[in-house]
Amino acid sequence: MSQPRSGSMALTSIGMVTSVGLGAYASCAALRAGIVRIRELDVPQGTEGLATSRPLVGSPIKGLTEGYFGLGRWVRLAVDGLRDLMANAGLDTGQLAQVGLFIGLPPDTSQERQQQLATRITQWLQTPGLISRIRFYPQGHASAVQALGDALAQLRQGRLAMAVVGGLDSLVDPEPLTRLRNEGRLKTDDHPVGFVPGEASAFFLLETPLMARRRKATVMAWLESSHVSREPVTAASGKPCNGQGLGQAITSTFEALEDRGASTGLVINDLNGELYRAEEFSKAVPRVLHLLRAPWRLWHPADCIGDTGAASGALSVCMGARALARGYAATEQILTCASSEEGLRGAVCLRGASKEDEHA
Repeated sequence: MSQPRSGSMALTSIGMVTSVGLGAYASCAALRAGIVRIRELDVPQGTEGLATSRPLVGSPIKGLTEGYFGLGRWVRLAVDGLRDLMANAGLDTGQLAQVGLFIGLPPDTSQERQQQLATRITQWLQTPGLISRIRFYPQGHASAVQALGDALAQLRQGRLAMAVVGGLDSLVDPEPLTRLRNEGRLKTDDHPVGFVPGEASAFFLLETPLMARRRKATVMAWLESSHVSREPVTAASGKPCNGQGLGQAITSTFEALEDRGASTGLVINDLNGELYRAEEFSKAVPRVLHLLRAPWRLWHPADCIGDTGAASGALSVCMGARALARGYAATEQILTCASSEEGLRGAVCLRGASKEDEHA
């Protein structure tokens, strides 16, 4: 294969579960087709406080998470997403136990909940050796980008040859749904600038070029660079946001590239219908995307599956990698970006693999 650029890592597989597909390939195909899976939400017994004069709508994963709540729902999302990745990558449980697992979670997830989740994942996957290799990042939408930074550091230092990076969340679970409704953030007839809650898990497998070559793995895309930054003006402040943090994350990601991002033709982000996110992105764009050589397109999967919270950062990377691998990205370079409510901002750049690259 042709030589990857210095510092690039091979993205060789993806795994996802979403409301439009119980696997990564089905989900990406449905999202590409613009299939919308938003429906009226059921009010579980004991959560009648969620009932309103007008039903709440959301994008739950039918056939997967019904009957699961709290930790159990997270475990189901995590395990099914990881199983999909393992099947697509051709990894067995023994091989999975040798990788590092870096997972983004909703903000303020307690240490106790993280330990319980790690234990359940290893039990369901029957990989007891994996528990010491799982690291969680409870930082919301951009948490997977923060996790990615640590994974890349370990890959580049030779401490790992393969790493799985991802995220999971459920905003249709009764607890977060109640909080979001009480905060007035959900989209309703009376509040059109709110968002539709969703749920998902998304994971992608990174390998050093050497490991990808040894495994004869197909390279879906090269992960070229990523960066995180902080936004000092969050939505909770009630102040106007000029996109400083998001702009810095994108700028730093582009600065690591030979063309400074000029060949980027597709941006995938976590816009969800909230005014704050729209203002932040629109103010960052003129400063950081003006050097792009050609007209670029914007995808935001929340249109189809609602806001997927801490899964959204990894989900965008998976969508981008699949689009590059299948050729419908119509560009050689993709930017993904994510914004957490607490101020974390992240950006990732993917480059398409040439025919010579594809089989490592």
